[in-house]
Amino acid sequence: MGRVFEDEFMDAQSRIISLCVEFAGNRTDKVYAYGSIEEGSISFNAFFEIDGEIKTTNKITADTDAIWDFLDLGESDLENIKQICIHYGKPVPTELKMIYDCKNGKIDTKYKYESIASAKTGTDSSEIFMKWLEEVLQSTWKR
Repeated sequence: MGRVFEDEFMDAQSRIISLCVEFAGNRTDKVYAYGSIEEGSISFNAFFEIDGEIKTTNKITADTDAIWDFLDLGESDLENIKQICIHYGKPVPTELKMIYDCKNGKIDTKYKYESIASAKTGTDSSEIFMKWLEEVLQSTWKR
């Protein structure tokens, strides 16, 4: 029996989370991964909670080549998600926000399917990512 859509879709998301955990040197408490798949454009980024502190990729490593490799691999994983959806005739999410709690192994993913980051909305995916980062920073400071 062949693999079903849900299995392949979840495996692709798991690869993104594994990529993030590996990038953070397996020392992250939470991973926040962001993906945008819209109008022929794919964008990926992530930030991390380590010891109660939110850290962006440039706080994990100063090696810009490693950061670009990480972002490129994340975009490849998003392209894979897009191809899985197309293959199974499912709608392609325009936005994915994944929060992975490394301590309990739970993932919470929010999907959007309407236009979010496009010429139509006048919003760039990096703006949305930075807004999410700011929201998480604000909630972390309030703890």
